[in-house]
Amino acid sequence: MKFVIIGNGVAGMEAALVLRDRDERADITVISEESDHFFSRTALMYVVCGQLAHSDIEPLERDVYERLRLHRVRGRAIGLDVEGKTVTMAGSLPAVPYDKLLICAGSSPRRAPFWKGYDALKGVGHLVTMQDLAWLHTELHGRDPYDQPERADAHLAHTVPSSPYLPRDTAFAARGHTSRRPAVVGGGLIGIESIEVMLAAGLKPTFLIRDKWFWPIALDEREATWIGQEMSHHGVDVRTQHNVESLSGDDKGCLSAIHTDQGQLDADLLVVAIGVVPQTSWLEGSPIERQERGGGIVVDEAFRTNVDSVYAAGDCAAVRWHNGVVRPEQLWYTGRDQGRRAAASLLGDTVAYERGSLYNSAKLMDIEYTTAGLVGWNLDGERDVFIEEKGKVRSTTRFVLQGDTVVGFNALGRRWDHSIINRWIEQRRSLAWVLDHLQQASFDTEFVPPLAIPASVRPTP
Repeated sequence: MKFVIIGNGVAGMEAALVLRDRDERADITVISEESDHFFSRTALMYVVCGQLAHSDIEPLERDVYERLRLHRVRGRAIGLDVEGKTVTMAGSLPAVPYDKLLICAGSSPRRAPFWKGYDALKGVGHLVTMQDLAWLHTELHGRDPYDQPERADAHLAHTVPSSPYLPRDTAFAARGHTSRRPAVVGGGLIGIESIEVMLAAGLKPTFLIRDKWFWPIALDEREATWIGQEMSHHGVDVRTQHNVESLSGDDKGCLSAIHTDQGQLDADLLVVAIGVVPQTSWLEGSPIERQERGGGIVVDEAFRTNVDSVYAAGDCAAVRWHNGVVRPEQLWYTGRDQGRRAAASLLGDTVAYERGSLYNSAKLMDIEYTTAGLVGWNLDGERDVFIEEKGKVRSTTRFVLQGDTVVGFNALGRRWDHSIINRWIEQRRSLAWVLDHLQQASFDTEFVPPLAIPASVRPTP
């Protein structure tokens, strides 16, 4: 059986591991353009900060392809021949035949072509791909940190001009000095990560946020206000309700100013962090069904597309959510889970993908962040219970309720075990029960005092 996987991200590599574990004789090919090795995309910022090397963010050993007999093709897939069951490759690479195909093409940075100067100016880019990492590291530190330079651009003979994995010209090369006035636009996780790498480089960036506060899909105004204060404390110029309209440059073609609906900002570096989109435009003209908006590949509960023997998983796959909406799940752990389940489906297992409660954790500046369940969904009958500490520990804890049942949890400043909280959400525990047992989910160190629950937030018996 010839299995072909497009993409060596978390979904693609987890699928490859399952396939090899279950079928010693299978012919498994992994097509990837971005990098030779599977890496943790959520750890890119630590390489830019100088805390980790490239190899440190690779969850698997670099000999995994040879050891597990996975054929590797470094290049860009540009189309499918579904009748002949082959993947068309860019450049001089031959077409790759398959018996079953799994598309795990992931996401690419959301582009902003409506900004004048976005495509033309040096010093404008993203922080999503390995190539973005090389660009931003050079702009901030004057060099590309890639530890295998002979392989960094190995795909260039086998790609296309629209690829998100092309190296980006730097303002550093044109000006001869690193950034002095950096900025970030976009109020989400990638945005704040970009802010942190600029701070680590000793710079004081400007953060342009279109909304009233930072990350409104995840944080309410009280929570976001604290994060904004922490950023300001570190020297970040946080500007909310600013819409970028255009960019302008100097005589060397480098960014020099950002123009918003609130005025002009001098800047020589801009990280555009306005989200990501499923990387499926290369399927244009194929019979693969994609969403009209968003472009995700529509799959059923077993990750099958509308074309026989073609499956999809990870960021590029549009799956059915708990509320019936079909859209991609663009999270690391859902990509992992989907890759494993999709591989089982390719092997003939009866698969019905059911994702448990949502969860995520991060560190926003110096502040621990944990979320679980349905937060920010505006559910019917939803209400919040909010606890704030400002003593030895500063924290906020927000419970999202439907009736008296806890359906969501959002916390800053303390560390929580989301697996325990998710179990309580799935068990539909009451607020009173969760408050009585909350310390069981504490992930703080031994000498951190437990969260004190004010009497005012406890339900009346």
